[in-house]
Order: sequence, then C-alpha cells, then structure tokens
Amino acid sequence: MATTRDQAAQLRILIIEDVEDDALLLVDQLISGGFEFDWQYVDTEISLSAALSRPWNIVLSDYSMPTFSGARALQIVREHDPDLPFIIVSGAIGELAAVEAIRAGANDYVMKDNLARLLPTVDRELRDSRLRRERRESEQMLRKLSLVVKQTTDSVFITDPQGHIEYVNPAFERLTGYAAEEVSTSKPDILHFNRQQDGFRPEIWRTLSRGEVYRGTLVNRRKDGGLFYEETVIAPLKDEHHRTTHFVSTGRDISLRVQAEQDRTRLAAILEATPDLVAILDPGGGLRYLNRSGRELLGLQSQDTIEARSLKDLFPERVAQRLLGEIMPALRCDNWWTGESTLRVAGGGELPVSLVVLAHRDSDGHIEYLSTTARDISERKHFEAELEHRATHDSLTDLPNRYFLIDRFNSALERARRHGTCVAVLFLDLNNFKRVNDSLGHAAGDTLLQQVALRLKSCLRPNDSVARHGGDEFTIIVDDLGRAESALTVLGKLNTLFETPVDVGSEEVYVTFSTGIALYPHDGDTVDDLLRYADTAMYRAKSSGSCQYRFYSPEMNARGHEFLRMEADLGRALELGEFRLYGQPQVEVRSGRLACVEALIRWQHPARGLVSPTDFIPLLENSGMIIAVGEWVLRQACAQHRQWRGAGFDTQRIAVNVSAAQFSDDGFLDKVRRTLHEERMPAQRLELEITENIVMQDPDGASEVLRDLHALGVRTAIDDFGTGYSSLAYLKRFPLDVLKIDRTFVADLDRDPGDAVIVEASISLAHKLGLEIVAEGVESRQQLDFLRDHRCDLAQGFCLSRPLPGEALQELLPKVWG
Repeated sequence: MATTRDQAAQLRILIIEDVEDDALLLVDQLISGGFEFDWQYVDTEISLSAALSRPWNIVLSDYSMPTFSGARALQIVREHDPDLPFIIVSGAIGELAAVEAIRAGANDYVMKDNLARLLPTVDRELRDSRLRRERRESEQMLRKLSLVVKQTTDSVFITDPQGHIEYVNPAFERLTGYAAEEVSTSKPDILHFNRQQDGFRPEIWRTLSRGEVYRGTLVNRRKDGGLFYEETVIAPLKDEHHRTTHFVSTGRDISLRVQAEQDRTRLAAILEATPDLVAILDPGGGLRYLNRSGRELLGLQSQDTIEARSLKDLFPERVAQRLLGEIMPALRCDNWWTGESTLRVAGGGELPVSLVVLAHRDSDGHIEYLSTTARDISERKHFEAELEHRATHDSLTDLPNRYFLIDRFNSALERARRHGTCVAVLFLDLNNFKRVNDSLGHAAGDTLLQQVALRLKSCLRPNDSVARHGGDEFTIIVDDLGRAESALTVLGKLNTLFETPVDVGSEEVYVTFSTGIALYPHDGDTVDDLLRYADTAMYRAKSSGSCQYRFYSPEMNARGHEFLRMEADLGRALELGEFRLYGQPQVEVRSGRLACVEALIRWQHPARGLVSPTDFIPLLENSGMIIAVGEWVLRQACAQHRQWRGAGFDTQRIAVNVSAAQFSDDGFLDKVRRTLHEERMPAQRLELEITENIVMQDPDGASEVLRDLHALGVRTAIDDFGTGYSSLAYLKRFPLDVLKIDRTFVADLDRDPGDAVIVEASISLAHKLGLEIVAEGVESRQQLDFLRDHRCDLAQGFCLSRPLPGEALQELLPKVWG
C-alpha cells in the first residue's frame, strides 16, 4: 500500500513503513519541526522500486516489517543512489543490527520512542548529503578532466609560479619527444628555438606576470632537433586570494596548417607573378578568383569585383557559346579540356591564347570548382602566320605563290559548282621583261615586278586572286562570273591600269601583257586542266603579237571579240540616245485595274537592233556605266509618268529598278531628290525596286538609305524575293512597302507543289508584315487564278502584257484586265 501527500515545498521525503499511523506520526513530527515537504510512504518492495523513479531528498525507513525488511530496502535504495540519505526509524532495532545497517550504508538510526532526535538527524543528513554529492561530483569531474588532459591531442603542461614544469600530458610527450621525467622541474626553455625573436619569451612572462592570458604561435624544437609550430595558450591559475599558484599551457601542433598556408602564400605569389591568366570558377562558370595578369588583360582594377563575371565573359561573343559547348561536356566526362581560343581583352581587342580548363571534384565526386589558365600565344601565332605567309607567298612581290593559288582556285571552283557561275583563269606574261633586266639590271627588274604586282592587286575584287606564277608570269583567278565574256571586263581594267608607265628608278617603263584565258565550265573542270589551257592560250596570244589575248576555246575568242565590240558600242549608247524606256503593267489581281508600271530599259543598237537586257546590263554593271544609265532611267520614268498625267491618265505609280552600284553610291539620295523636284514627280508615285541581296550586303547601311527614302515619301520594293539570302528579322526592321515574288517560283506553281507552297507562304508573310505583294512572270490563266485564290495583291507578266514602249503602253492605261 502506498499513500502520497503533496505540498508545495522543495523537500521530498520517502517513508518506508508498514503501519500507516507510524508514518503519519513521523510526518507530524517533521511538520512540527518547521519542515515543509512532499512525502510518500510505501510498504512493499514493488512500491519502493516504483517510487524511486521519482527524485527524493531523504528516506526514512522502519527496520522490522512483516513482509519487507529494512535491510532489503537499504540495499534497493543504495543500488539506486549511493548518496541518498537513509535513516532507520525503528522501535525494536538492536545495537548489533543498527551497527550492521550503518555498515551496509545507512546514515543513522532513530528510535521511535525518542523522536526528538529525528529533526536534528534529518537536518544534519540533508546537509551532509549535499556535501557528499558535491564531493562525489567534484571527484567525478576531476577524473573526467584528468582523462581529458591525458587523452587530448593538444599538448598540456603545468608549471609552478617560477615556471618549473610539474606535469606534462601524453600529448606533450608525443609532440616534443620528451618523457615526463625528463622535463620534470625543467623550464619550458628546454623547447626554446634559437631563431625565435630575442624579446619573444620575455614578452610571454610579462603578459603572465600581469595576470593575463597569453595567446600566440611559437616555433619550438623537439628533442630530436626538429622544429614545429605550436598555437599556444598560457593561463595563470589563481587561488582564492587571487595569487598565481600555477601556469597551464595548452598547445596545438599547427605545423601542417602553417606549411599549407606558406604553400598557399607561395602559390598565390607565383599565380600573381605569372604572365598567364589564371582563374578559379564555381561549377557554373562564375569567376571567384582572377590573378593580376588576368585583371590587366581584362582591364579590371584591383578593387573591381569579379563575382558578376563568368567564363563566357572571357571570350568574344562569336566564340563563347561554341567554346562553352565544348568545354563543359569535356569537364563532366574527362575533368579537363585544352585547346586554343581567343580572349577578349581590355579596349575591345582580342588575344589568341592556349587554354587549359580543369574540373576539381570533392570526395563525393561532385565538381567543387573549376580552374583555368590562358597563355598568350600571339607571338607564336604571328610566327606561324609569318611562316605560313612565307610558304604561300612570293618573297619578291608578296603575291600568293603557285601553291596558294591552287588552293584558292579549288575554292573558287567549289563555289562556282554550287552557284552555277563561271570562273576565269587569266595567264599573263610580261612582254619584253628580259630587255628590262638586260638594260636596267636585275634590281630594276625586281622593282618592275613589285610595281606590277601592286597594280594588279589594286584592280581586282576582294574575292578574286592574283599570284606570281614564276619569273615574269602572273595568274589571275576571277570568281563568280555570271557570263564567261565578263572575263574581258577584267582584262579591260588591266589594260587601262597599265596605260600609264611604271616608274623604275629614274626610268619609265610601259608594261604590256600577253594573256591566255581558260574558263570553267566551258574549257574544263579541274585546276590542272584549266591552268594548262590558260598557259596554252597565252602562248597563242604571244605568237599573235604584243599585247594580245586569246581564249583557249576558239568559239570563245569569237565571242570575246564580239563582246568587246558591244562594250565599246555600249559606251557611246547613252551619248547617242540609243536607250529606250519600256514599261510592263502591274495589275490588281482582284479588280483587274492597273496599279503600277515597271520601267524597263532597252538598247536600240543601230546595227544589231533591239539588244536584250541580259546581254548589255551585265556590261553596264561591270564597266561602272550603270550609275549614269540608272539615273537616266529614273529621270525618264518620272518624265514618262508626268507625260501620262498630262494626257489625263492617272497611273497610280511607276517602279524603277536600282542596281547595287546605284544603291551604294554616295550621291544616290541627292539624285532621287533632284529628279523628283525637276520632273515634278509626286514622291508617293515613285517606287524603287531593290534586290534582297543588295540590302543584305550591308543591312545597317541599307536600313539607313531605306529610312531616308521613306522620309522622302518614296515607296520601296524588295525584288526577286526568295532567290537570295534574306533575314526575316531584317525585313521586319526595314521600312518597306512591297515584296515581289521572283518569276522562278511563279513559273511552275501550277505544276510544282513546292513552288506553290513558297508562293502561298510569301503572300501570307507579306500581309502579316503589312506589305503589298507582287508576283512576277505570270504567263498563264492558271497561275493568275492561283494568285487570285490566295489573295495576291498584284500580278505582272506576259499573261497580262509584254513590256511595251511608252506610246504603246499609254493605250493600255485605261484597260481593265479580266
């Protein structure tokens, strides 16, 4: 049976008693003595064990109980808590039993017939219990501290106030190599390192003598003479009178850390001193460290932050994405990447570098950080380029040599095969060069060759090539020719260029060539064959007399002579008034009404009759006459439109084609303004047609010209849409009015599903861009019906009308096409 009475007090008393009245008697006795407490009484072993799960300050126990003895209760309590006060309160315990109980761990006993002793006994035992518990806890703590000192990896030694060593722990022995008995009564100077600063150890004692704790790093010497770095804390131990009784020194061997810091310092110094760029990056490529050379290359000051920069910022935009696409997969797979690239440096310049990027992984195999080094290889690249240049160029004239020419020739043939164009190879032999060498000397001959090379280079297009074939022979590759006869235009430029003499020292030398010409694809399709044929043609020219040219093909010779005669006639055609202006209607597909007339030039030759534009317009473009003739067409078209308006025919507008040379002419806009003013032409009635290739050659420059035309009120159209290289993004930017679908797509749209799709898509695109759409080359009713069904705006072609002279066309102006 167990009874509990709870009171709000700190004291808790457990009573072991088989008679409840006796338990209450003890409680009353304690209360009368001024105790305030919680209490519980138990009378069985089971209830005692359960009660001990709660904390108690003292146990009062009967000794003789019918079912439970006091000795057993004492045993259970002592197993639970050896310091818990246990007082026997019995009415029948004998002296021997009492002594035995005291020996077993009881703290005292009180007879029930003398309860006056109970109060002082309880008070004394509570006080002694606290002291015993505190002493036991102190002893346990002391044992723990002793174990800590013995088992710690830090060195610990204790000295008396004079600094004599009284105790060292095992870690001290392991660190210094000295056994405890070897250093007993010695001073710490036994570890003194002679290279230590002279005032260093005295400073320690001055700090300690002030009662302060010393903290610092010492360089000590082991018993075997080896040195080690020790992070040391020395503290004074003071008694209750604040007198120092001992000093305790704890030290930690930081030799590895110091060595690592020294290594890092040396490495950092090396990294900062190296001329290579060195960077450390996070796994995503963000910069975390950049050495001094890297900052100088990138134009960063020491105070500039780098955290916002990444690996891709080191490279020009054109290579960054491609390069990172190579680097990152290689790092994930192989942990390294090496190669050559271009670094973006301060001032917007570029620097060729040899690049190494490494991935550094943690213990789990994840990439922890990246490192990269970039070495300047510009000098090597320059040297390599110089070597390559020497290997591929003639040392005297600095022109490409035969080997380099063959490489360029192969590239020109590949382009011609892809685009269906012609390539001409001109083999030039300098006439009478031997006479110059013999009369003026070899130095003069070398100077002549150098001057000739400079003139040859000056008259060629960027994609053409000229090379010294050997001796006094030169080879020219003319690329991207629309017509084979156009090679003679280049020859004409050369002849004009050498009409003035070449200065050789104090002498003037007139230079003439014998020229052989071979053509791809007319004469052959391999480099070796064409070079051999051009050489053969050159010897034919040479045998025909000085300053002659010959094609390899006899047929081409005849055509060439005809071409030159036509070119000569064309040069006089504008002056003689032989050009004619024709026009072809552009008709609204839905209504059949005339919307626009495209002005077209024709050449009325006095002997040849009406010459096709395909025969003479390339000659105009190659000769440069296209600018003057183009201005004539513009003025004539505006005058024709004014004439129609005067006759009462209000044609909506007239369209004029603009060549590439006109469009890039600096005076083009002024010519348009002047023509509009002088011909009293409403700007909105003039439409200028420009091919997409023209505007895409220089999109920014083209955009500026188109904006100026738009500001004038002149309409602009993109001609031959879909046949060249165009960017929809640029088309959206340009201030355009019209797109013209090229005739090549219209010709087969009723038979070729692919062409039909292109035409349909072009119509849809134009409408979405807010542009008018015109289909060229409409030659059948089926084509016209297709265009009408797909909402094409305008149509132009033989189905509606052929190009006609102005007078004949005037009769059609009121017509409505069905």
